[in-house]
Amino acid sequence: MSTVDEQLRARFGAVTSEQVAALDHAATECGVTVMQLMEVAGWQVARSAWAALHEQPAEILVVSGRGNNGGDGLVAARHLATWGCPVRVHMLAEPERVTGLAAQHAESARANGVEVTVSNDADDLSAQLHSASLVLDGLLGTGLTSAPREPQASTIRALNASGMRVLSIDVPSGLDASSGEAPGACVKAAVTCTLAAMKAGLWSAEGRSHAGRLFVADIGMPAAAWQRNGLARPTDVVGGALLPV
Repeated sequence: MSTVDEQLRARFGAVTSEQVAALDHAATECGVTVMQLMEVAGWQVARSAWAALHEQPAEILVVSGRGNNGGDGLVAARHLATWGCPVRVHMLAEPERVTGLAAQHAESARANGVEVTVSNDADDLSAQLHSASLVLDGLLGTGLTSAPREPQASTIRALNASGMRVLSIDVPSGLDASSGEAPGACVKAAVTCTLAAMKAGLWSAEGRSHAGRLFVADIGMPAAAWQRNGLARPTDVVGGALLPV
């Protein structure tokens, strides 16, 4: 690794999926809940989307799963609706399995003018792909270690085939956040807003080819969480920054 590469990793981070999980766990132990981090993460994703729209309201489609990545997308949807954007969310999940934070954020989004559809049928989504100015990809997050299964794989292929401009949340769905490899279907994003720190896989050539233009967002991950895991906090990801990489 060159000196320049080492400097970039020191500035923006290079965390693996296992380290992301450890940081989240340590944050909770420090009294900062996943709900709190998710709110800031969604706010930063909304800011990134707003910039991609040249700070003008436009129609947005959020494609989400029922995990934390989808929760970030639902929070972003609520903020973007508040800023005047017509926003629809398609949560790819069986309705009875949407619980916890995802259910709370879905209800909050609905109460603030967001149209939220929950369906495990990828065909239901395909018909919605051609009217939005921007699609937010919150389908799969950093926990992926193998090729996406159905219906996620079909949804990813439909997103890529649509030609729509996609902003991926944290990592493009289908990308291994640690290695940067795409073991199966993987979103080709125009923009990726990665959270708390750059993911190690986004530094790879394959990771960058799927991620498009990269931003890293400060979401308030506690300094103590980095310290508890023996990890160096990225030097530039401070002050609520949304940084181009």
